[in-house]
Amino acid sequence: MSIVVAALIGLVAGISGTLLGGLLICYFGSSLSQQSFLLGISGGIMAAVVLFDLWPEALHHGSILSTMVGVFFGWLLIVKFELALNLIPGYRRRNYARFVKLGVLLGVGIGSHNFPEGVALGTTYAVSRNVWDWLGLALLMAAHNIPEGMVMASAFKLGKVRFTKIIFLLFAVELPMAVGGSCGALLGGISGVMVSTSLGFAGGAMLILVFRDLLPLAKQLAGFFWVGSGFGLGLLLGTALVKLI
Repeated sequence: MSIVVAALIGLVAGISGTLLGGLLICYFGSSLSQQSFLLGISGGIMAAVVLFDLWPEALHHGSILSTMVGVFFGWLLIVKFELALNLIPGYRRRNYARFVKLGVLLGVGIGSHNFPEGVALGTTYAVSRNVWDWLGLALLMAAHNIPEGMVMASAFKLGKVRFTKIIFLLFAVELPMAVGGSCGALLGGISGVMVSTSLGFAGGAMLILVFRDLLPLAKQLAGFFWVGSGFGLGLLLGTALVKLI
């Protein structure tokens, strides 16, 4: 029974923050300048989370080697996935395809680091009898997931993906957190090297996407000023969020 409860806690913690971030983007930012600014904010927050949260956490659980192995495979996945997409007949000629691609790749990166987050939450729930120990962690993780929902929804909205599909995709990307929660409750922990590699993988994939795809696309929408100011603000917000967590 505790395994099921841990999975539900992980899923609720993940999807509540992701949906909130996604809904903020879906209902605001209709103009190109607003979209560029919000994408800049999302990119800045994600960069701060990777640099000051995911990678330091990866080093804490493992080593530089395990972290760099994860970063390498994160980069490799993005490259191979993009090559596979380009093989689809007519893909390059489709309007807004690059934004959809960006949203999918970001979802892969986000989902991969949701698993160890779920493990941490499930383990805390399993070993602690104090409700505030795991509830406080769950609330912090929900706040942590708000920018993830923002950046995914931004890309899909610009790709002209329907609202119902965006919501479904935001929900799907949090399923690894539920799986991680159940594993944490079942095993009471997981290999530190595996956690380190997973976090390195997620951070590497997302940081590459932010600087190689997200920010250049946002710049094309409305120019450097909007995306640059948004990125700076997002970097400050992300750093503050990491400090709170």
